[in-house]
Amino acid sequence: MVNIKWTDEHKNRVTELGKQGLSSSKIAQRLFDEFGVNLSRRTVSRYLSTGHTSSRYDKMKKNTSKVKDVKRGTEIVINKDGSTTSTTTIENMNREKAKDVDFVLRAHGFNPEDWDIVSAKSNFWQQNSVEKGLIDLCQSKITVKPKLDDELTPQDIANLFTADIKPYTVKQVARDTHNLVVPLPDLHFGITTMLDVKGHLDRLLELINKGYKTIVIEQLGDLFHSSQMWSSQTLKGTLLDEVNMVQAVEDAKQFFDVLVTAALKKSTTLHIKQMAGNHSGNMEYMFMEYLKAKYPQAVIKNNIKFRDAYLLDNVGIMLAHGDLAPKNLPMLMANEFGGVWSLSHSKEIHKGHFHKEKTVDEGGVISRQLGTVKPNDKYEIMNGWTLSKKELYALEYDSDKLVAEWHV
Repeated sequence: MVNIKWTDEHKNRVTELGKQGLSSSKIAQRLFDEFGVNLSRRTVSRYLSTGHTSSRYDKMKKNTSKVKDVKRGTEIVINKDGSTTSTTTIENMNREKAKDVDFVLRAHGFNPEDWDIVSAKSNFWQQNSVEKGLIDLCQSKITVKPKLDDELTPQDIANLFTADIKPYTVKQVARDTHNLVVPLPDLHFGITTMLDVKGHLDRLLELINKGYKTIVIEQLGDLFHSSQMWSSQTLKGTLLDEVNMVQAVEDAKQFFDVLVTAALKKSTTLHIKQMAGNHSGNMEYMFMEYLKAKYPQAVIKNNIKFRDAYLLDNVGIMLAHGDLAPKNLPMLMANEFGGVWSLSHSKEIHKGHFHKEKTVDEGGVISRQLGTVKPNDKYEIMNGWTLSKKELYALEYDSDKLVAEWHV
């Protein structure tokens, strides 16, 4: 039997719990536990914000102030999938209350903090009562599941993804004063294989073996051809040529394992920067988590932002995949990354996406659109986009500017 009339004691308790920072849902549960008052979260919220209760409760006449929400003949069924189905008849449950999830849960005896409704069904009718005359009745049937106390966050998923990876470390020593940047746009593993990149990687390793103070590996997006493992499509759902994504992941792991190991051995500090591409940004993020777990000595910046920037000594470098706002990147660098902009003696933008090489001086900002080693796929062949060079790049800087551009 649940008394639904507000009293001064109830109102004072709501105010007290509200000052303690409890949510409306938790306050409603506390009132049910302490007084047996079955109030909805909305009702509590309304009182906290306006100081008034619902007119349904405030304007009740004396002879109806003792109306109860009566549960009778409750049936509980525990299902094989771990859910629970409860069926009960409730007096004076109207259609508005039936839409209030917290109210319905408490009416069936479930704490809203601990249970979620999977499905709910309510049937309404009227019945004559000898004592009360015509009364409203409702048969309510709900199926609920317990809430998970440890719902997985994106970081939890990343931790599961990297749980069995054995970290790899090397003894890093001081190297030359020059820095090396290795931009990697549009590798498109799935179309690209290790056989396609092996010769380029071998020449890149020869360069890295010279030794550098800082090496920066820039993953500039579209590391994989597809955003899915079982179908070939971009993040927006554009269908692509079918590729073996299981092999694509293995090729990417082999490529980066070789590259990162060599860079760690031949640098004082290794940084890896991540930019999300329009083909496979979600998988790229998870792949960077793999690298973070395996190579704890590398300083890895993992993100899914549209643009990023960093300082390499006195050189400011802005990163973008290249598909968005391509004509405004110098101005965006100045506005979005003012610290990098103001402290840099020279400024560059590194981007990809178009699978061809183009370097432009835009008001003193060197904008480098970089090509790719990816073989031409059917779509590119069909449209005649087959004339670009297939190269990897390495850019060597002193403390202030570019001193060498390597095509490998």
